[in-house]
Amino acid sequence: MIPTKKEIVWFLLIAFGFSWLTWWGLYVGTGLSIQIIVLIGAFGPSLAGSYMSFRENGWKGLTTLWKRGFEWRMTGKSYMFGLFFLPALFLIAYWWSDGEEALFLERPWLVVPTFLYMLFVGGTIQEEYGWRGYLLDACQLKTTPIKASLFVGVTWAIWHTPLFFMDGTGQSLIPFWAYGMAILAFTFVISWLYNVTTMNLWSVFLLHTMFNVCFALIPLTGLETFPIGFLHLTLLLITSAIVLVWQSHGNLGYDHLEQLEAVEGSHQSNVMAEQDAGKD
Repeated sequence: MIPTKKEIVWFLLIAFGFSWLTWWGLYVGTGLSIQIIVLIGAFGPSLAGSYMSFRENGWKGLTTLWKRGFEWRMTGKSYMFGLFFLPALFLIAYWWSDGEEALFLERPWLVVPTFLYMLFVGGTIQEEYGWRGYLLDACQLKTTPIKASLFVGVTWAIWHTPLFFMDGTGQSLIPFWAYGMAILAFTFVISWLYNVTTMNLWSVFLLHTMFNVCFALIPLTGLETFPIGFLHLTLLLITSAIVLVWQSHGNLGYDHLEQLEAVEGSHQSNVMAEQDAGKD
C-alpha cells in the first residue's frame, strides 16, 4: 500500500528518535569510541524503514526491502557511474585545493577493504533501507521527484546534526551549511541513479559507500584550516545535480509510477485473496 503522511511521520520519529537519543546518550554517558557511537546510532533510518515496511506489508514487505539492497543486476553504465563518479569529483576537488597525502592515490589497495567496511558498518546499510528504501519511495508516490528529493535531502542533512557537536566525527570539521548543501545536492544525484535503474537500491548502496570511501581516503578537510576542499566538492555536487535535473527535464529519471502502482495493487489483491481464503 502507499504510505500515508501519518506513516511518513512515524518513520521520521523512529529514525530521528533512535539515532539522536543513541548518539547523545552514548556520547555523554559512556566511554565508547566515537566510531562505535556513530555506528550504533546510524541504524536509525534503516530500523525505521524496516519497521514501517513490516507494519505496512508484513514479513513479505520486510524481506523484500532487505533483498532490494543487493539486486546485483544493473547495466555496466550504472556500475561505472556508481563506482567512479564520486572518486572523480573528490579528486577534482582535491587537486583544485592543492591537497596532499591522499591514501586513495598513495595506497589504492585500501579502497577495497574500506569499501567493505563502509558498506556494512560505515553508514550505507544503516541508513539506506530507510532514506531511499522507504522515504524516497513514499515521497515520490505523493509528489514530484524534485520535491521528494528536496524533502529527503533536507531531512538527511538535519538527521546528521548531533554529529557536528561530537568531537572526532568527520562532520565536526565542516561547517553545517557546507555539509548540508553537499548532502542536499548529493541526494539529487542519488535519486537520479536510483530512478534510472528502476529503483535498484544496490545502486544507492554503491553511491553512498563510495562517498564515504572517498571522504575517508581523499582528505578535503583540515583540523586548523577552513575546509576549502570540501567547499569545492560541494560546488561540484551542486553543479552535477543541476545538470541531472536539466538533462532529465525535471523528473530525475522517474517514469515508473504506473509500474509501482500496479505492484501495489497486485500486493493488495493477494492480501485480500488470502483473507478470503482464510474465511472459507
